Amino acid sequence: MDHCFRLPFESVWVLQRSVFYRPPPFCQHGFVRVIRLKVSDLYDFEGRTPDANPASDVITALALKQFSFLPQPLTVMVEGENVSLSFPEESEAAQTEAVRLAKRASQRAGEGSYEKAINIFKRLLELMPSLHLARRDLAMAYVETGDVENAVNHLIEVLRVDPKDVRSWVVLANLYIREKQDKETGEKFVRKALELVPDDAWALNSLAALHIERGEFETAVGLFEKAIAANPDFANSYYGEAIALNKLNRPQASLEVLDRLFQHAKVQDARSKPVYDGARQMYAKLQAQFTEHNESEVFKLVQGYKAEVESLSGYPVQVQSEQLDALVGATIQMAWKYQRDHHLLKIRSSYPPH
Repeated sequence: MDHCFRLPFESVWVLQRSVFYRPPPFCQHGFVRVIRLKVSDLYDFEGRTPDANPASDVITALALKQFSFLPQPLTVMVEGENVSLSFPEESEAAQTEAVRLAKRASQRAGEGSYEKAINIFKRLLELMPSLHLARRDLAMAYVETGDVENAVNHLIEVLRVDPKDVRSWVVLANLYIREKQDKETGEKFVRKALELVPDDAWALNSLAALHIERGEFETAVGLFEKAIAANPDFANSYYGEAIALNKLNRPQASLEVLDRLFQHAKVQDARSKPVYDGARQMYAKLQAQFTEHNESEVFKLVQGYKAEVESLSGYPVQVQSEQLDALVGATIQMAWKYQRDHHLLKIRSSYPPH
């Protein structure tokens, strides 16, 4: 699809909060904007190939239907294999207000207030239907509320306008894989994204997750590592790799990847919370397993550390179990502070022995 214009690629929702800027001028003919595409492009999401030499009125009707979300009136011109769609530019006042609303909607979505974000996005798209980055973020808000059909429809509209929008391909792929249980179509969309940008972290992450579902854990680990190299801030890839390594019965390697997550990854918005919660739970579970499997060695290390503290301080260390506050794992009472002849380490009694 050959476009006469290109909007800035600033919205990075999958997993980042969108940042909207006033779009640069489109290729304009007076106050008209133009999109150019191939006849075959109109059939991309129709699940069929075009008939041989389709009539111009058939092509025109299909184009009018597919691009009905753009400002009206929409004019279609068919020249052989090429189709041109022209539509009036929104007023300057409408564009200014739409960009202002986009920032508000992005803030609400980043806070996790998706219903509020959806209402604002819908209002701004009434003012400026051609702002397709806002349309993509509206789709992402629908994803978070579980409205799959609206999310899919808006993503397809984005891709009709800009088929090189990698993020929309990835999100659409994830919806087909997770929600529609159509892994074949989902993988096709992921690979389409990787054709456009081979080192896109989100696309690599999605493809790796697909390999985990198939039980192809070694392949998944390699893809997650590529995703981390492409974007070290992206927590999902570390977590995914840790899961794959654990499936390969490599708990120590899994722990090391989780360590890297906590050191290097960054919280993007409200959607990052489940990833970090899952990573923390997994870390605690793996640590417990590691301690249990190496209990005798760990016991020796603890005893050695206890002896070192006693030698350095000149006071023995006593340990006892006790009911402690739910948020407290242990407390240490220093001998000199409590006027005792020993240090006292209190450990929460609800902890398992290891």
